[in-house]
Parts: sequence; structure tokens; C-alpha cells
Amino acid sequence: MKYLNKDLKLKKHIVVLILLMTFALSCNTNNKTQDYVAIEAPVLFSPNIPVDVDPELQKILKDAGDIYQLNEVFNLYSWQALVAINWPLDSIGNPQPSFTDVGDPTWNTWKEAFQVYRKDGKTPAGWDSPRSATGLGLDASVIADNDSRIVLSSTSATNMTNINIADETDQAFAGELFDQNGNVVVYEVLMNKAEFDYVVTNKLYNINGQLAFTQSNVNADFPKGDYSSNTVGATEIKFAWKILTDSDIEDRYYTDQGYIIDESTGDLEQVDLGLIGMHISQKTPTGKQWVWSTFEHIDNLDQNTTEINGKTVVIHPTLTDPNCEICPVNVDATAKNSTYTFNKGTHGDYWLISGDDSKYFANSSVMKTQSKRMIDIPVRVENINSKMQDYFKSIGSVWQYYQLIDTQYPLDQNAPPAISTATEYHLPESVVNKPGGNPNMIFLTNISMETFFQKGNQIAGLMENSQSDITIFGTESCMGCHSSAYMNIGYDVSKDSLIQGNQLSGDFSWLLKKASWEQGKPKSANNP
Repeated sequence: MKYLNKDLKLKKHIVVLILLMTFALSCNTNNKTQDYVAIEAPVLFSPNIPVDVDPELQKILKDAGDIYQLNEVFNLYSWQALVAINWPLDSIGNPQPSFTDVGDPTWNTWKEAFQVYRKDGKTPAGWDSPRSATGLGLDASVIADNDSRIVLSSTSATNMTNINIADETDQAFAGELFDQNGNVVVYEVLMNKAEFDYVVTNKLYNINGQLAFTQSNVNADFPKGDYSSNTVGATEIKFAWKILTDSDIEDRYYTDQGYIIDESTGDLEQVDLGLIGMHISQKTPTGKQWVWSTFEHIDNLDQNTTEINGKTVVIHPTLTDPNCEICPVNVDATAKNSTYTFNKGTHGDYWLISGDDSKYFANSSVMKTQSKRMIDIPVRVENINSKMQDYFKSIGSVWQYYQLIDTQYPLDQNAPPAISTATEYHLPESVVNKPGGNPNMIFLTNISMETFFQKGNQIAGLMENSQSDITIFGTESCMGCHSSAYMNIGYDVSKDSLIQGNQLSGDFSWLLKKASWEQGKPKSANNP
């Protein structure tokens, strides 16, 4: 490798550090099954979630200007985090010896968002406590079913009026994503103990607590972990699940069961789910803007093949129809509670969406989102993905069917956000450094979670930014979106409305927005 304007000693230091890290990440004691060809693991397979990328290595690579290699190391970190978070546990909660052993994944011991930000605003049950009633009116048998996800629709099982109560069908600041079977993709968010403890200690789980907290604190400040003591900071994971049908090849999915709302009847039903997307966001010692790792299923957009009974079978992508090249892409049919209707026309069939005068070509009377990724997965990421997929295949793991999209992290966590007000914004910095931290890349999205951010050419006023009169290319990013997360800092009684904190006040966690009142709204302003 070559570094311009750097002396030979620095070059050798970098090479040695990278080789040492590569060796560490490659160590693995997993038993190889005899049914597969044994190959070396590209990263360290361990139940321990990495705290951060070695800060010393980060500094050396940054000083050398080698952001390409720094990205490589962070992508190894991302895969290592996925392995650790999905590590199987035994019946008493201890890590199993091997990644392929049978057991509930580590994340299944984490707290679901609806358990922490309860609809009734009450104090969450303790970390080691089982699921408990949360004010959602769910049947006790559902709450007690720890072997199933509780993936709730955008309406409540009891009164059909609670919108986005916890684990939802709506995407971030958008509507619903429909797969190619016409089913809605559903989501859930979980947090680790570090984040849970911070929320509970500071009583941020309800609006009353947030109003009290912000009387003496400007922003939330989740724990960042400690590299020297191997202490992991606050971590959130978000899953995107598709409802599995007879047309799906179940063996290609990480599967679970879940409870969702049948919106045609309002009934709660249990269905088989297949994982199609996963976000990992982790606050680290060198990343107060958090580090963002996002993964997808390889069948989301690509038309892959497989062998079944000796025959090659073409797999229909989950989120796009390759046979409809003229289908409009990334159309949000349910944004802001809009409705859609199918129409047969003289010149072709089309969809009408309320509040939109456009006629969207339809190749089916069933609503299906034609998803398109606006920014390709980089070759450097595809290279590590290929190595990981080969290794997962060698140990017979379903994770061979998943891919990292990329990792977003700050290059300088102390860099403040660029100004983006309507009168003072300036391009490119108002977009490039929207969240602060000088991100290593401007944009990063997951097609299963941020489909409708994939717009391409648009006015330079990305989510929560002031509108510009200059057109740029843009999607969104994990850091950019979450930098706008806020806490509630006041309550206007006369308008019956909450006062939101500024950018960064929520410390990159949109979960704080899910807080509800406890024991009703106050009768005077700022009365927590």
C-alpha cells in the first residue's frame, strides 16, 4: 500500500497494525461441520460486541489520509458486531461455544422499544424482567410469548387509533413498504442494557420525565462505552421483517414468528417472518454521532438463482419486479395517511394516490412497491461481503444470504454540525456535514427501511433541513436523519402541543420521540 507525503516508518507502522488487526479478526475457534468446506473466518467470531475500531489505528489511518483502508476496517467491525449480536445463548443466557449452535440470539435478551417507551408512560419493568403489560391492551398470552416478535401495525389492537405505537409498519418519516407479494414490511427496534439503564435512570421513557430532564440538561447523552475496559456503549438495532408465504424459500431467511395486525379485520394474528433488513447503531468512544452499520437480504433487489431438486430456480426479488422496467420507483403510496386506488384506463392501468395528481403506471391490481437503490454498494464492501458469505456458507449459516450495505461513522466527532437554517445554509457543507462529525460518507440508506429517501436529484433540503433553491443529488443518511432526533423540552397548554428540542437534543435516538404522557397531560406549561 502507498501513502503520499508520509515517511517509510509510518508506512511500516500502518502495515504492521493492519496485519495485526487482520490476524485478530481472523481468529476463530468455531467447530466446522463436515458437510461444508472449512475456510478461515474473515473477522473474529466472538459473542463480545466490539466497542469500537482501535482508536490508535483510526488515528494513524486518518493522519495518513487513507480513508479507504479506514472504511475497510470499519466494515470488518460491522460484520463482527452482527455476529456478536446474533450469537446464540444457552438456556440460562450464556453464550454457546459456536456461532452455529442452537439457541436464542443475544439480541432476544434486549428490550423492545414498546417495553421501554410504554403507551401508558409508566416505568419499564427491570432489565431481567419478562415482558409486561405496556398499556397497549395486548392479550397476556401474546405478552408472555417470548418466542415470537410482537410486531405491531400502525394501529392498535384495541382501539385502532394509536399510530406508530412502537414497532411499526411505517418507514422513517414515510408510509408503508409493500413487498412483491403485496404484504406490508414490518419493523421493530430493540436496545441494549447500556441504553436502557440511561433511559430509566433519567426517566426519559415518558414525556413528563423528558420535560423534567431538559430543565437542567440541553441534550440527552447516552453512554459511549470505554475501549480500554471493553465496555460497550448504547446500542440500538432495528429489524425489517417480511411476511413469509408459500412462494418464499424459507431456508434463505433468518426466520422468526411475530404478531401483527390484520388491518382488514383489526385482529392480531401470528405469522412467519423473514428478516430482510438490519440496522446496528452504536455510540462509541470515537463516535458521539454513533457508528451506523446497515445490512440487507441479498434477495431484496437482486434476481438470484438457487438449485432445488437439481434444477436451477430463479428467485423473484422481494422489493422490486425486474420484469417491469417501466414501473415507477420508490413511490410512497401511504405517506401522511394518503390512500391509493387502482384504476383501469384506456391507455393503461394506473394508481391514484390521494393528494397527488400523478397517475402511476400499474402492472398489477395489488399494491407493490417498486424499490430502487440510488447509490450502489461500493466494490470495497462487496469484497468483504463475498468473504463473509463464503465463510457463512462453509459453516452452514443462513447469514450467507445477507450483505453489508456500508458503515457510516464520524471522521472527527468534535466537528459541530454545519448551519442549515433557511438564511444561513451553504452548500456543500450544510448537506455534507449536516449531523456534525464530518461523516466518512454523506449518504447511507437501507432499501428495506428508507425506501422513500431514495430520490436522486432533489432540492437541497434533506429531512429536517430548511428548504433550498438549489438542486443536488441526495438520498439521506443514518447520521443525517438521526441527528434531527429530539427530546420534548416544553408543553404549550394553550395550543395543546409539545415543544421540541433542537437538532442533537435526542442524541441520535428517535426512540425518545415515542414517549407518552404518564397520568395525563399537565394543566400548566412546563409542568413535568
